[in-house]
Amino acid sequence: MTDEPLGNIGKSDEAFFIAKDLKTGETPMFNPFDKCFYYVDIEAGDIHQYNPQSNSAQKWSIDKGMVGGIVINNDGTLIGNCQEGLFAFDPDNGSLVMSHPIEPDKPNNRPNDMNIIELADGTTRTVIGCIPIDRTIVEKDEKPGIVYVVKPDTLELKSIWDNHVTSNALCGFSKDAENIMFLAETDRNHSPTVWKANYNADTEEINNIEIFLTRAELQGGRPDGASIITVNDKTSIAIAALDTNKIIAYDAETAEPIMRVEAPENLTLTHAAFGTDANGKTICLITSRWQNVDNNEMLGVSVIVPIRDDIKITPQAPVAKGYPTFTEIALGKNVEHITPKPVIFPTVNDTENQPAPLMP
Repeated sequence: MTDEPLGNIGKSDEAFFIAKDLKTGETPMFNPFDKCFYYVDIEAGDIHQYNPQSNSAQKWSIDKGMVGGIVINNDGTLIGNCQEGLFAFDPDNGSLVMSHPIEPDKPNNRPNDMNIIELADGTTRTVIGCIPIDRTIVEKDEKPGIVYVVKPDTLELKSIWDNHVTSNALCGFSKDAENIMFLAETDRNHSPTVWKANYNADTEEINNIEIFLTRAELQGGRPDGASIITVNDKTSIAIAALDTNKIIAYDAETAEPIMRVEAPENLTLTHAAFGTDANGKTICLITSRWQNVDNNEMLGVSVIVPIRDDIKITPQAPVAKGYPTFTEIALGKNVEHITPKPVIFPTVNDTENQPAPLMP
């Protein structure tokens, strides 16, 4: 596998931090309705918003255990997952409503990565990967990780891809009337593989499963979050390389690396989302996790990296078409109201108020 021809397309010297006190920042999404970025802090159970129009940030603590991810619904609100179940959240007024439990019979699992896959017929499917809370206690041959699709009509979960230890980097796109899906699996020894498959929405089955990237081809780091983007009109899968400071895009057909976006060093990246700033220029919001390896502290952050003007990035981040709106989900249910807290941007050298160490 050759080096990516475009190199680093990020203006890394212009990067600035939104937060430096996260435990695990995850699943950033750009909302086309309000032009804001949203992401979660898993262990803290928080939903964060960054508004590039006003260059401001805030967060909501939803107090429902760990929060694995969020997606953008068709009315501009959010659908998310947490340990207490699937939920809907309206950032305009802080309204939260719980919908369905997630794996109530598996107390050692938790929902994790979450994304939307656009299908060939113009509809979408929301997918969630569930993983063990503590991978160190997973038995040698045990594979408790499962990928679910959230049914648009009922919001119930249907298992579509099981037999994994940890599933990450869920994303997909449609081509030639086929629904193509990607999944990264990391086993109990932290050895990763990225899989490519076809999703049949009629039968809710996965077929034609093949290896897309092996550990040796992953340009360093374990795959965590991923999204589908076009880079100069070429469809690619942009993967956050955990244990590195790079987002790397691979050609969705050939698996060849096309480009990378470098975040500041001493970070271990979890995910990235592409959107626009107040001037319509492309920016990338990158998240990372807090980690301490051999007395080397890597911060849990969210950071904005502007993209070079000569590179055309189009994020394929569809909203959840065909899913019930917040009002429909909330019908007949208890609605909570959460007050947001302002987030003060840290300085480059600000390392105070760091989070507690992660669970094993």
